[in-house]
Amino acid sequence: MSPPSLPFFSNAINLEQFVLRSENFLFLNHFVFPNLTTFELSTTAGWYRFQAADLLDFLEASPMLRTVDMKIIARILLDGVAQRRVVILPKVHTFSLVMDGGEPGYDLAAHISCPSASHTSLIHEKTLDDILTSQDIRDAFPTIASWNTIVRQYTRNPAEVVTLEIKLPHNSIIACTLTFQSSDMTVIRLGLEVSGDDKNEPQMPFGEMALEVFSQASRAVRNHPLLPEIKRLHITCGVFISEPIQLRSMANEVGRLFESVGPLDELTLRSFDLRSYLPPFFDLPEFKDVDQSVVFPPIKELTISHPLMVDNEEECMAAIVELAKSQHALGVPFERVTVRVWELPAGMAEMLEPWVGVADCCEEQCALVYDE
Repeated sequence: MSPPSLPFFSNAINLEQFVLRSENFLFLNHFVFPNLTTFELSTTAGWYRFQAADLLDFLEASPMLRTVDMKIIARILLDGVAQRRVVILPKVHTFSLVMDGGEPGYDLAAHISCPSASHTSLIHEKTLDDILTSQDIRDAFPTIASWNTIVRQYTRNPAEVVTLEIKLPHNSIIACTLTFQSSDMTVIRLGLEVSGDDKNEPQMPFGEMALEVFSQASRAVRNHPLLPEIKRLHITCGVFISEPIQLRSMANEVGRLFESVGPLDELTLRSFDLRSYLPPFFDLPEFKDVDQSVVFPPIKELTISHPLMVDNEEECMAAIVELAKSQHALGVPFERVTVRVWELPAGMAEMLEPWVGVADCCEEQCALVYDE
């Protein structure tokens, strides 16, 4: 039969929603929908090549788009895309891109501008087979150049709230989400999900993997071009690092992160293990090489939840008290310290009260390791 004429559905000029799912090749240049408001694309082409130029042409021909939701599990090629080309989608409020192609995925996002977007999500999906070295994790986070471009093309205001979560979901080996919220409630979210099963042993030690994930997420925070106005920093880390050398590296990474922010209205630490966050206040041999001169930024409110993985619960609580005393001695005492643990040592609030404005300590259970 004779092939149909192009573009397909040429009379559908008022089409508002277009959903395209393909396992192999995509021919986006076969479709033109000038009044499209919702575009959902899913391709799991594996090692097939995905031509970014065709996608950019399609988006450029759809200026009325409000929602763009794409999953591209393929090799993203930017061949034929001019370095300075930027497709502006002025009406898009939600932009989502799930990818597994490493840095080219961020390069693709950098060729798109959504100045009115309220929520931007850039997620990397990888398997254990993809994670062989630390470089494989580094590739899952944007370089300084692409990060700088993306931030400025998807938001115009400084980040006020930063949330870093590293968890062990039921369906993944490890997952990291890094969320930046601006004063106008604009959100940019970076993510990494590494999936696997019990049959596959990771070729990269888990502790090293978790450390590298935190390190690269921390780098993305420090390199955020609109970071100086951050008011709130929330960290959730549901992984446990046991090797002394990795603990020291983690503590140094935490120190670099804290030095890049502040003063803060609020710092929240929700972690199994506080040793990496409070190394100056633990008398442990693991931290003999850690920079003890690292100073916390001025913080109004400190919240610490469920530090479970410690040899001595009272020693952990004592470290929190020493932190409060240190901030008081520096002339920047906490206005409020909130502590939530399973088993609270007797007199914890009384030990904190001389050094903080308000001490709020109580026992409660948590679900930190897995997503509910």
